[in-house]
Amino acid sequence: MARPNKKGLDYFPFDIDFFDDEKIEAISGEFGIKGEITAIKLLCAIYRNGYFILWNDMLKMKLIKNLPGVSYELLDDIIDRLVKWDFFDKNLFDSMKILTSRGIQNRFFSIVKRRSKSDEYPYLIINVCNNGVNVYNNHQQRTLLYTKTTQRKEKESKETIPLMSPFGDDSFLTIEKLKTYVFDNETVWYEGIAMKIHLSKVEISDWLNAFFDELVMTGEANKSVKDFKSHFYRWLKIKIDKQKKELKNEKSVDTNVY
Repeated sequence: MARPNKKGLDYFPFDIDFFDDEKIEAISGEFGIKGEITAIKLLCAIYRNGYFILWNDMLKMKLIKNLPGVSYELLDDIIDRLVKWDFFDKNLFDSMKILTSRGIQNRFFSIVKRRSKSDEYPYLIINVCNNGVNVYNNHQQRTLLYTKTTQRKEKESKETIPLMSPFGDDSFLTIEKLKTYVFDNETVWYEGIAMKIHLSKVEISDWLNAFFDELVMTGEANKSVKDFKSHFYRWLKIKIDKQKKELKNEKSVDTNVY
């Protein structure tokens, strides 16, 4: 008897900067360690299943069993935030209750690229042709790829399947394209940063522009969105701490004068 094709993974790469990701820091800021552990448990469940999982009552009860102190309602709240802040793909979650993301799918297919091409891959939001996986045999996935892409490019031919946008967390972009990407997705950026550092939208926009100017001056070339986010947040924290220190010193000088 032929051995059945393996569906999920035995392990997955865990980024050492996971807890520094702005989405996880925002989750931690609102829900504490319960939010962080929930995110990790969800990733384990997804990779065990493959590159996506259906969010249903059975999965909820399994998670609650292994998450002491997390109630049914709290779990729903954490999921809502993870989706809202783009940790999981919002379109697939809202339409089909599927938990996945571009980053999850990129990592999964980088590991399983040697598996059988006869497998079908539903709910894809990335193009994996370069991984040697035949993804276009599945009608549901083919329709999803086409529909999501043509929403952005209405002039694309209906007889072809265009590539998805390269603006994902693992894509390397020029500084100019990064700037366009950041300001086109400002809502997600501003909510996360505002929660952690308590800045207004105008202040965050000013800091982002200053950061981009600095990148241009230092001759930075291509960066991934993920690297940019980490770099910007570390840079911003240094700037804010320095600003607070200078303000504290000024107040100290004023007090001494009087």
